[in-house]
Amino acid sequence: MTPTRIVAVDWLVDLQDDATVVVVDVRPRDQYDAGHIPNARNIDIYPLKILDSDPTTIDQWMATIQEAFQTLGIRQGDNVVFYEDISGASAARGVWLMEALSIGHGSMLDGGLAAWHAAGKPISDEPVAVTPSRLVVTLNHDVLATAPGILECLQDNKGTRIIDTRNQLEWMRGTIPTSAHLDWAAHLDADGKLRPLDELRAMYQDLDLSPRDKIVTFCASGYRAAHTWLVLSELGYRHVSNYAPSWGEWGQRSDVPVELPR
Repeated sequence: MTPTRIVAVDWLVDLQDDATVVVVDVRPRDQYDAGHIPNARNIDIYPLKILDSDPTTIDQWMATIQEAFQTLGIRQGDNVVFYEDISGASAARGVWLMEALSIGHGSMLDGGLAAWHAAGKPISDEPVAVTPSRLVVTLNHDVLATAPGILECLQDNKGTRIIDTRNQLEWMRGTIPTSAHLDWAAHLDADGKLRPLDELRAMYQDLDLSPRDKIVTFCASGYRAAHTWLVLSELGYRHVSNYAPSWGEWGQRSDVPVELPR
C-alpha cells in the first residue's frame, strides 16, 4: 500500500516488515547512535544543500544526492519514510528530494521520534547494515524552482504565487517581490506534530491560494520551503515547486529584485 506523504506511527508499525518500506532517520549521526527507530537507516540530510541555480551546480548536487542515496541503499520505487525529532523541515526535505529526483515515494513520520516515544514504541541503538544500491536519479523540473525561472515569472507577470516560509524578522528584512508570508512553523502544534489538515487548509485559503495556482516556496536554504511544499502537496495543490537555493542565493545576486514588506 502506497502511503500519503504524511504517515502516523501506527501506520509505520503495521508496515515495518514490508520490504518496500524504508525508514530513514535524517538527524546527525550522534543523535541517531543515541537511539533510533529499529532498523532505521541514517543520513544527516541537512548538509545536502544546493547553493545556486547554475546548471553545473544542479548537476553536481544531483550527483551528490545520488551517491548518498545509493550508500543509503535506496532503490528506485522504494517507499521511504523520513523522520527526525518532530515533523520538521529536514524530514520534509527528504520527502521533497524523492520527488525532485524521481526516486520513488517519500513520506514524513508525523511527530517524528517524539511521537514514536509517546506511543511507547521501542528504540534501538544497534547499527543497521545496508546494501548499497545502483540508484540513478533524474531531475523533476516541476518541483525545483530556480532564480532565472522566478525572475522570468516576475518580469512577465505570469501570476506565479510565491510564499516566503521564513520567520517574521527574516521576511521584514527583504523578500522576493509579490511574496506572501507564512512561517512554516505555523504548521506545527505544541507537540511538534502537524496541525489538522482543515486548519492547514484554512491558513492557505487565507492567502487566497487556489489549487490551480503555480506556487513557489522559499526560505533561506530550501528546507523550511520543502516543509511548505509538503503541506501544500498534501492539501491538494498540484503545481508547487521549492526554490531550493532560496534566499541564500537570491539575497546575494545583483540581478534580481528585492522587496521590503510594509
